[in-house]
Amino acid sequence: MFFRQQSRVGRSLGGFIACLLFCLPVQSENLVIATGEWPPYVSEHLKHQGVTAHIVREAFAAVGDTVEFRFFPWSRTMLMSEVGEVAASFPWSYRADRAQAHLYSDAIGEYGYVFFHLKTTHFDWRQLDDLRGLTIGGTNSYNYGEAFVSGGEQGLYRLEWVSSDKLNWHKLLAGRIDLFPSDIEAGYAELRKLFPAETVNQVTHHPHPLKPLTTMHLLFPRQVPESADRLARFNEGLRLLREDGRMDQYLQRSRQGGYQN
Repeated sequence: MFFRQQSRVGRSLGGFIACLLFCLPVQSENLVIATGEWPPYVSEHLKHQGVTAHIVREAFAAVGDTVEFRFFPWSRTMLMSEVGEVAASFPWSYRADRAQAHLYSDAIGEYGYVFFHLKTTHFDWRQLDDLRGLTIGGTNSYNYGEAFVSGGEQGLYRLEWVSSDKLNWHKLLAGRIDLFPSDIEAGYAELRKLFPAETVNQVTHHPHPLKPLTTMHLLFPRQVPESADRLARFNEGLRLLREDGRMDQYLQRSRQGGYQN
């Protein structure tokens, strides 16, 4: 009887010790994260350092961590991340060579081309044939995808090329083209630089992408032992931001010029 009681006490004590080791919250960290200039996603010159930086900061804050962003040229940012000189770096798309040296977070955003148009233009599309008969602006040297360019060459729609996005925005607002493909966040940011708010409010975009959007991620160096735990905490913070709607709120704020100083 004595030994059975002692055994129960031992198991209870062992459970208590295990709880001390594994049930207590992880101590918060202040993490140094490398990034570079890519407005409106991230920039030293924007409020909260840009919308994507804001998302990263708030995701960490949701799980008790704080961050310090340090800005470098992109090549140096990647090198510092690979060798573990920083806790993480962002924003990066997926590439196999990067994945060899890093753990990838869940998506912190996405970028790619969508069609902008005037709100007075009633427009919907899902396939290139839906663009039949429209006039679409393109900026020289941009990669909109072979299928889209081929559709213009075959006369499915009229594809007019110019030397800059600025010219295309002016043509769109003047009604000289029906559509202009641009990145969502970059498109609204450039519109707000070029035109007053009442003019920008005449423009909207269709959510269906011209080609699949590219996701952006936070990368954690594989050679840093703490990276796996940091990744798990960050992904949990991202989940909380999505669930309470803050991620969408930040993106809407960016499109309305809320991150401009």
